[in-house]
Amino acid sequence: MVPAVFLFIAGAVLAEEYRNIKTIGSYGTKEGALYYPCGVAVDSVGNVYVTDWKNRKVTKFSADGRFILDFETKSRMYMRLKGPAGIAIDSADNIFVVDQYLAKVFKYSLDGKFIGSFGSYGSTQGKFLNPRGIAVDSENSIYVADHDNFRVQKFNSKGDFMAELKYMNVETKKYARPRGVACDASNNVYVVYSEIFKVVVFSAEGKMTADFGESGALPGQFKNPRYAACDNVGNVYVTDYDNHRVQKFNKNLKFVTTFGTNGKKPENFRNPEGIFVDASGNIFIADALNDRISKWEPEDVIKHANWAALFEKKGLLQDAIGEYLEILKIRPKDQSASQSLIELYLKAAKKSQQTGNSVQARAYYSEVLKFDPLNEIAIRETNELAGGTREERDTKRQNIVLGVLVVMAVVVSIVMTFKST
Repeated sequence: MVPAVFLFIAGAVLAEEYRNIKTIGSYGTKEGALYYPCGVAVDSVGNVYVTDWKNRKVTKFSADGRFILDFETKSRMYMRLKGPAGIAIDSADNIFVVDQYLAKVFKYSLDGKFIGSFGSYGSTQGKFLNPRGIAVDSENSIYVADHDNFRVQKFNSKGDFMAELKYMNVETKKYARPRGVACDASNNVYVVYSEIFKVVVFSAEGKMTADFGESGALPGQFKNPRYAACDNVGNVYVTDYDNHRVQKFNKNLKFVTTFGTNGKKPENFRNPEGIFVDASGNIFIADALNDRISKWEPEDVIKHANWAALFEKKGLLQDAIGEYLEILKIRPKDQSASQSLIELYLKAAKKSQQTGNSVQARAYYSEVLKFDPLNEIAIRETNELAGGTREERDTKRQNIVLGVLVVMAVVVSIVMTFKST
């Protein structure tokens, strides 16, 4: 296990730990070998896909690192790759590969079957000059880092041009060539500019919202950054090519940790290129000059946090709650996990109220009060629920009115009967 990386922030010591658990592939030109892997992506069942830049192919490995197949079929001209760089997978498990020399994006199935392509050489909309990176957002929109056109182009799932993103000002207009591109769970777009040592953030609407990075080897600095990836929590990971490391930043773009050093051992990198983060927070890096894919595993807290975020996004609130409870078993005093848990309990309680399950809602509010006895929302709603839900109270009132009317009708009937006699 690699040593934990410690950060000293406002007198507190924080640590995050990653360890290399596997390397996939080795140098060569034969089947299953790699020669300068550039991009990496992982499908929904854990298979690993690698753009092999110098072997001019895409190679598929199983989750345990066994060679499965090569995509390249040299008997068919339209499938011949010349410079495969970035790679991305959409929600339907279609695979998109950027070829920087052919100025195209190729689309494949998981078994390597060619489906189609879009793009050509040029500078107008939908055309490319030396494209490098690619990403797919949650709506299956496709972003391509159009390097020598100084822009990122956005396409729909069919490959039709939609928009372009540019980082152009007086200081950057001559050097803002995008190389890597990534999307987070909110469809913000992160673009890596190698020549100016920056990562730039664009909103889902295409508006630039932030940038960070500068030249150097200190935390938060870069020497020729290449590609980026995001996890479920909103953290951003950047391959720092000439510093032979990966850097991690939180959703507020603050430096969190770094791992990797120059060398040939499993825990080392030699000029890392592409990067991918799976649902558990495991990180896959295309270790270019070591001709391999390097897989790094985070500590358990990070895994649980990633799964919690994914479950919450899918509306599986009880599963998300379970993940935060696991975090608190490991770190009982984790304030961030406690606050997230309170928010989830409140959200689950409200959902239970909306479906008329007052018993479950009261149980969720009770859990909130265990963490925060003065929580105003939980206190107010608990008091209201003490008399049942609003629907239940309305029903009770209606039943009382009906009961009174029935009693009155009976009394009237008795009186009328008495008078008739």
